[in-house]
Amino acid sequence: MTRRISIEVISCLLIILFIYTGLNKLMEYSNFKFQLGRSPFIQPMAGLIARTLPFGELLIAVALIFRKTRMAGLYASYGLMLLFTGYIYLMLKFTYDLPCSCGGVLAQLSWSDHLIFNIGFTLLALSGIILQAGMHSKVITENNIHKKIIAPA
Repeated sequence: MTRRISIEVISCLLIILFIYTGLNKLMEYSNFKFQLGRSPFIQPMAGLIARTLPFGELLIAVALIFRKTRMAGLYASYGLMLLFTGYIYLMLKFTYDLPCSCGGVLAQLSWSDHLIFNIGFTLLALSGIILQAGMHSKVITENNIHKKIIAPA
């Protein structure tokens, strides 16, 4: 029961994050695209990223809502948060001009705070994967035990 509640809470936090950031990027699309274009690491791909990232974040949020697609959503969350975290680390380590393409409340964070925030959500997504995988293996084990009790070979 605790595991299921933990998975639900983790999923809800990730859903809130990705809906918030995805919608914010769409509502402030011009600024988001402009700031991406200023980044030395992703400048050549800024247009493509600006067009696809917000919808990708919203798609991940939808995947996290449903139990059948939750594991895929958790893996996608982990992968995306890992990319975001790596990007912020590279920006902090190797550039002096730090353009911020985040909007809303997240834009108020310093780059160092943003790195910590992203590490936290990356670990949260990883925890969700581990917990969800444990739930899946528990269900398989219980189903196999149930089958053996009902219909012995």
